[in-house]
Amino acid sequence: MKRPLLRLLASVAVTLCMLVLPSDASAQGATLRGRVLSSATQQPIPNATVSLTELSRETRTDSLGQFTLRDLRPGEVTLVVQAVGFGPARATVPLTAGPPIDLDVDLDPLSTVLDSVVTEADADAPRNMGMREFENRRAMGIGRFITRADLLQNRGRTLDAVLRAKLPGVRLVNVDGQILATSGRGSISIITPIAGRCLVNVIVDDMLRFANGAGMPPFDVRSLEASMIAGVEFYTPASTPERFNMRGNAPCGTLVIWMQN
Repeated sequence: MKRPLLRLLASVAVTLCMLVLPSDASAQGATLRGRVLSSATQQPIPNATVSLTELSRETRTDSLGQFTLRDLRPGEVTLVVQAVGFGPARATVPLTAGPPIDLDVDLDPLSTVLDSVVTEADADAPRNMGMREFENRRAMGIGRFITRADLLQNRGRTLDAVLRAKLPGVRLVNVDGQILATSGRGSISIITPIAGRCLVNVIVDDMLRFANGAGMPPFDVRSLEASMIAGVEFYTPASTPERFNMRGNAPCGTLVIWMQN
């Protein structure tokens, strides 16, 4: 039987049973902390990305696989954990004010050996429902596209390496150890540039992960491994479809990523 994604510790159960909180506690933010481990070895996974999509909060695990996110708005959030060489994990987590919520997240190592050619084709076919519209837009030729086949040819490489090879119009810059996607074609005068560059908006599975002027942390494209992804789209400011213009402002272009799982 597949190991559960989250192993909530005892303190969580106690917290969730506190249905009536004092007024001063209800005003507090929630704290989420835990470890990211390999499901195969139970060894910690350093430098894994831990994201709360609804809150646009993100952090990375330390050398012991540990992470902490503080001052979070209480409520249900979607936890997304990703690491190079492992399949991503997603789960809904209830955040409550008061004692920290402790949890362990197990990531499954990506398999590098497949039983047969038929099995490989079935396992590697795009499974994201968003890929139907992806193919329609690709047929229209209104943007630039990286297909699942392209990504599988780069299995084991991180997304930034694929972008360098497949999307020369996207420029990558290292800022404080993160690889950020930028474009030289946008209007840098109407945004606050980072490292003098015009960062592109990033959308992952229809969720806005970075937008200029929105106060969101930049998106590290090196945090994703090629085989995790079903497809990638890139649009200049003039060609961005209306459905991806989520904040009404994409002055540097838009990078759209569809995850495989």
